[in-house]
Amino acid sequence: MLSLNLIEHHPQRVLEAFRRGEFDQIEIIGQADEKEFFELCFQEKILAALAKEMPTARKKEEVPPWFVLAANLSLKLHLENSFLAFERVIRCGGLLGALPPEVASQHLDPQTQEIRLEGQGFNDKNHYQRATPCDHDTLRKFTKDVPAQHWMDWFNGPVQRVFQAYGFFDPAGIFVGDGSYLFVPDNPAYEGSVVMWFDEHNHPVEYDKLTAEQRKKAHRERCYKLVSLLHLRGDGYVYAALAVVPGNDHECPVLYQLVEQFVKGVGKGVIKRLILDRGFIDGKNISRCKQQWGIDVLLPMRRNMNLWEDAWALGQQCPWQPLRPAALERKVPPSHRPEVLGQRERKRQKTLAAKKATEPPPDPAKVLVGTGICPIKGFHSWTECTLPIHVLLLRETYADGHQNQWALILPIPTSPKSNTTCALKLKSAIES
Repeated sequence: MLSLNLIEHHPQRVLEAFRRGEFDQIEIIGQADEKEFFELCFQEKILAALAKEMPTARKKEEVPPWFVLAANLSLKLHLENSFLAFERVIRCGGLLGALPPEVASQHLDPQTQEIRLEGQGFNDKNHYQRATPCDHDTLRKFTKDVPAQHWMDWFNGPVQRVFQAYGFFDPAGIFVGDGSYLFVPDNPAYEGSVVMWFDEHNHPVEYDKLTAEQRKKAHRERCYKLVSLLHLRGDGYVYAALAVVPGNDHECPVLYQLVEQFVKGVGKGVIKRLILDRGFIDGKNISRCKQQWGIDVLLPMRRNMNLWEDAWALGQQCPWQPLRPAALERKVPPSHRPEVLGQRERKRQKTLAAKKATEPPPDPAKVLVGTGICPIKGFHSWTECTLPIHVLLLRETYADGHQNQWALILPIPTSPKSNTTCALKLKSAIES
């Protein structure tokens, strides 16, 4: 006889139960979604391909690496950082349903009417019935016994080659370089971490050079620095390479080393455009990216660079043009929308208009009147960069008359249309 599970979609009843406190736990990912994810991984054999070169300190392979990888992925999908949560996660998650029955299965006990989990495991050393395919401590030792650098080498090398073989990287080839501080508890046991001073915005500062007022807002933190190469896919991003280094290491040479390692692993042409911030300004490496790997580097210009003064001096002689952002698509309501919803929306818009009319006028210093751009092609005054570059000047004018000035360093094969696109994409990076 078939066993049927009927699920009724009733979000209002669920919300009311939440308000009454009638829940034990909330999972970020659904069981069905997780099961579908792992079924696809097994079907495409991607876990086996990733685990083929996965580092291990084990002399004897008791648990196959593909399962260790799947178990760790399941823990991360449930936002769990403790291996002690493995038994709970595998009971309530979707990995169990995707595993072959010879590894693990669950069934309804006819006497107790409880769902029992039976893990067959991968050896015959247990004297008691297994509750999970392997013990949580096995996962912990497998992961902790491998040095962190070996894990990063595996992720930055074999993992990316497998992704490339599966057609993972977007043909647009847009990547972003990033450097972020990772704060950890002030415990010297964190190997390779350093203690640094930061201001109220978590920017590193030199304590001896701060004023008395600034010192009140400064704080000491033990930290690492995460340097990452991000790959843009649609509206999101994924990690293409990363390195965790001491917090006082400069991120610039680390990133270009990651780029070089990535190109050697997956080949040229995958990274077509690399977007960076001011911390990665390096004329020699920018030239190297273009000459050796065909990568166009886009990044903002520092105000203390001689190139800044030269570019704005030329900008006074060159023509400017207004920057016209792409118009937002207007959402058209569906034709079958009930009239009561239309009345409700009109009433809401009327309320918003009345509320806006009573508000004080906005601060003129924050009202943007317009933005002008001035592309300067074939710039040669940056001696550190062996290639001619394009510079895009941006000038924002506000209602009170003051202006904000920006400047972008752009790759050589840039058209006016792509200049505008670059300005829109990089404006947020410049402001940060």
